[in-house]
Amino acid sequence: MLLNNIVLRNFRNYVDCEVSFSKPVNLIIGGNAQGKTSLLEAIYFLCTAESHRATRDGELIRHNEAGFYLRGTLGNSSNDVMSLEVMKRARGQFKLKKNGVLQTKRSEWIGQFNAVLFSPESLVLVKGGPAERRRFLDLLISQIDGIYLKNLQEYRLVLRQRNELLKQIRTTLADAVQLDVWDKLLVAHGTAIIIKRLEIFHELKVYAMQNHQKLTGGKESLALTYFSALVRKNTSMHNANSKEDEDTENPIGEPEIGFLETKTETEIAAHFDATLNASRGADLQRGTTLIGPHRDDFLIELENASGTSGFDLGNENCTEAADTEKEEMDPEEFHSQNPFAKPEIGVFREGARAYGSQGQQRTIALALKLAELELIRAVTGQDPIVLLDDVTSELDYKRTEYLLNVLQNLSAQTFITATRAEPLVQHLNQPNVLTVENAQIDCAPNVKHGQNSQPTSSSQ
Repeated sequence: MLLNNIVLRNFRNYVDCEVSFSKPVNLIIGGNAQGKTSLLEAIYFLCTAESHRATRDGELIRHNEAGFYLRGTLGNSSNDVMSLEVMKRARGQFKLKKNGVLQTKRSEWIGQFNAVLFSPESLVLVKGGPAERRRFLDLLISQIDGIYLKNLQEYRLVLRQRNELLKQIRTTLADAVQLDVWDKLLVAHGTAIIIKRLEIFHELKVYAMQNHQKLTGGKESLALTYFSALVRKNTSMHNANSKEDEDTENPIGEPEIGFLETKTETEIAAHFDATLNASRGADLQRGTTLIGPHRDDFLIELENASGTSGFDLGNENCTEAADTEKEEMDPEEFHSQNPFAKPEIGVFREGARAYGSQGQQRTIALALKLAELELIRAVTGQDPIVLLDDVTSELDYKRTEYLLNVLQNLSAQTFITATRAEPLVQHLNQPNVLTVENAQIDCAPNVKHGQNSQPTSSSQ
């Protein structure tokens, strides 16, 4: 998939801008707050119908304007060309059009035009809570599996209804038998979600660990472990006095990493149903559903040889962070049936969220994003558009060099933002270099080794 051009009107700080992309690799250079990130955000929104950084849709509209408009032309390897349009009024719903035909639902848009974005916000994959990692998995799988997206939407709807009923039962003493219907639906859609997540996570994990090894020159090893609320050892830990909610860390005590992976769909559904039923008393006390894939997570750890830790232990918050990581999950209980997850003798693991340096955390997030790219390509047979925002700011020279070499060898169209063309341009074969200043984009076709030629305007 290649983006040939894009039009931005009243999007973020852009008034009216049109720019074409003549080459697969596009280097976008400019100072801070000039519009580099907003350009990538517009491309990402055009592909996925969502923003990676806006908490409200209104934030995307230029100040004091009535709405924004995006239009892009994309082509694929078969020379098929399509036009995409996104319109948003300040007081109205989004309108999405493909080749002039209105798409009635956002869900119809997802998966048609895949994009992988790495930005400073991507660090929440490592530093954030379970909700961020679930969102990453859900968006990835939704882009490659429409059935998963439908199950996810249905599951969320059933979950909201069940939680509302739990609150009603607690306050009005309604009959708890009413929960049975919602439980069956929750188990049906939740089982499908779990099975697909496990399948994709296994593939993602392999790609991510391989990329991490290459990014670090083999000096660091990444371990990823999926945790399911369905194999929690003691569901009675949930009580009315607990402060845990759907976005907090969920301690899990069941030491069987392969428990769900070795079960059939029928067995997983039966286990889900039994666990949900056992948790009903706690659910009623809390007024929320404590069991299900909406509470799952995956743990990110780095392995180091004993006595040669590369983690920053000088941080005064290290002890507190270590305690938090331990409360979240106990990684020592999860090392069976997985050759990548089982540490060798003389090797220890530490949670990347608590102990990883900023550079290590960024490298892990980047490895996960590269894995996302490879997985989408493997499943769909097409390369997604790759968007890298300020990707090299906290990577050392070797990691930057490896990343750029990987990008150079990809057939995927790539957009990279930076404040300076050097040293990126040294590792890229004749990239299309664009300069951004005050939300205006100019093309500098002859940039080489940091020497800028006089740019020619390509925007208004």
